[in-house]
Amino acid sequence: MIDINWVVFAPALSLIIAASVSLLITVFKKNTKLSAIISLIAVAVAAAFNLQLFLNRAEGVQSSFGLEYLADTPALGFNFVILIATALAILISYDYLEKRNLDQIEYYPLMLLSASGALVMVAAGGMITLILGLEIMSLAVYVLAAWKQDSPASEEAGMKYFLLGAFASAFLIYGIAMLFGATGSFNYAAIAASVSSDGFDKIFYAVLASILILVGLGFKTAMFPFHQWAPDVYTGAPMPVTAFMSMVVKTAAFAALFRIAASFLLDMPSFISQILLIMIALTMIVGNMGGLVQTSLKRMLAFSAVAHAGYLGLALFAAKTVGIQAAVWYLTAYVIMNAGAFAVLSLIVDENDQADSLDDIAGLAKTHPALATAFSIFLFSLAGFPLFAGFIGKILVFQAAIENGYVLVAIIGIITSLVAVVYYLRPVIVMYFKNTDNKITIQPSMATTIVIAVAAIVTVLLGILPGWWYGLFEMGQRIVAAG
Repeated sequence: MIDINWVVFAPALSLIIAASVSLLITVFKKNTKLSAIISLIAVAVAAAFNLQLFLNRAEGVQSSFGLEYLADTPALGFNFVILIATALAILISYDYLEKRNLDQIEYYPLMLLSASGALVMVAAGGMITLILGLEIMSLAVYVLAAWKQDSPASEEAGMKYFLLGAFASAFLIYGIAMLFGATGSFNYAAIAASVSSDGFDKIFYAVLASILILVGLGFKTAMFPFHQWAPDVYTGAPMPVTAFMSMVVKTAAFAALFRIAASFLLDMPSFISQILLIMIALTMIVGNMGGLVQTSLKRMLAFSAVAHAGYLGLALFAAKTVGIQAAVWYLTAYVIMNAGAFAVLSLIVDENDQADSLDDIAGLAKTHPALATAFSIFLFSLAGFPLFAGFIGKILVFQAAIENGYVLVAIIGIITSLVAVVYYLRPVIVMYFKNTDNKITIQPSMATTIVIAVAAIVTVLLGILPGWWYGLFEMGQRIVAAG
């Protein structure tokens, strides 16, 4: 009999149940604000269950369905990041949807369902669980990306994300099928045992399957050359949805990639590591070079997301040692500062998510000094300036790559980080030093203001006092499928 431990499902089940309850209630009440409140409560409950699992992790491997669904330290760490990101996306959406007449009753349930799929991806100890989580997460995001039905850009975003996502999923599923044919198992631990065994004679098929899996997950992480969808989809989707994709989808995809890398990917012939190294290097280069030529702030953050995918990829080479700490810490910092940046933009843009160019924020420091200060903090952190969270995150991933012998790609990361300073500082200069006659009018939003204030404070605190969050995951030295 396969073991079924329902406790490990508690975080994801909380979100699924809340999505169903929220949808049923709002059908009769027609109150999307109530749906948002239910969603926030559900995220808090899921976080409480996750914390309980985290506190009990020393008792042994917490799993279900024969190690197919895991609640080990890496999974629980990434779960916290996903739940924080979901809560921030809900708060950004709270007033944004009503002001733009986008507050339909399905919005928050879809967001919760997508987040539950992300939690399943993170907990996956095998390929079948991984693909289930991926599709649950993705299907809801396809709809959310096209949420502005009267906007051609939003419809284009949803269609592009759906078509390219389906194409990438096909590669992933074919790779999974081929890997099963080569090893006879879907479970990560069993696959690793087969690949490392002396008599394994199907290495060619295993390598080809690994390449196909990299293609599928490379799309979700927005790594080169599968990043082309990101700028258009990020630009066309509603601002809170863009924030959600950049935080939750990226975290789930990288968590899955880290587990696979630690389980068997890094044990493949060096050819696979070389492919991964080239992808990561080109991701950092293309992302930052693309950001240099942008005048739209939303599109600039899209290329920024591509670049940060490259920086996160550096920790993959240390997936069996310190990669988990570096990745969880970096993603936490990225989620906080990215949420803050998108929250600021959600207040600046017009009803069509336009008016987000550099000229549109000229003189913002004079008309709204607090908002300009917060936006500057997020941009400094994204650029990796000292005393901000982003600086510590980059130090950790660079150190992880260097300690494992990948010095050249770490140097490329450092150089591209210096290039990124140019386009991150450009909005700051425009806000503070460019004179303009434009009168910037911003309608205050309590929920969004809370996100901006909390994100700014945490971004600074994580930069000054990084040890408290890093220490939580010090015990997660290795990601292994069996815990």
